[in-house]
Amino acid sequence: MLTKIAKMIVPTLLLLGLLITVPINTNAATKVMWGKTELKIGQIGKVTILQDTPLVKIESNGSLTPVRMLKKGEEYRVYSYKGQNNGLYGVGGSSFVQKNTAKVKYETPSKAKLALVAGTTAPTTLEVLDIR
Repeated sequence: MLTKIAKMIVPTLLLLGLLITVPINTNAATKVMWGKTELKIGQIGKVTILQDTPLVKIESNGSLTPVRMLKKGEEYRVYSYKGQNNGLYGVGGSSFVQKNTAKVKYETPSKAKLALVAGTTAPTTLEVLDIR
């Protein structure tokens, strides 16, 4: 009789032990889409290609070398900006898109979208204005 009870209790305790140790993530990561791309932490903006334009790399002497052509309608995340060569948007991997308002449209994300990516809620208008 005692062995039957032990055979039932031991697996039950093992199962409960596993359930207790498995972490439960209640804040499941959700993608925050911004246009055609997902907004990522560290991203400062995005460029939309209006006309085919080259993706470039900066050489050690400061000159720009084309890597490939970016096609009209594509969107790329921007992680940095350099003021040299009339402006360069850093799109990652040591690659840049030259600032050119006729060929490239640069945008920054809204505070609400940035707050979603950071896992916080954006302030409401009343909180921003501090109306009492």
